[in-house]
Amino acid sequence: MLIKPVSDKRVYDPDNGDYLPVSGRNVEFNQYWARRLANNDVVEITNIKVKQEKKVIKNDN
Repeated sequence: MLIKPVSDKRVYDPDNGDYLPVSGRNVEFNQYWARRLANNDVVEITNIKVKQEKKVIKNDN
């Protein structure tokens, strides 16, 4: 599950031993993160913009 902290909150990530980055992090959903979601400390990131690479096809004719 990809989550990020709400606004200016610092949310501890016990699995990594540091704070959740502002940009977010992929974490394994468990009771700890369920509580953080219920307390509105974090939000789940659902809309991820994926950069598409253009495929270049060379024509050797």
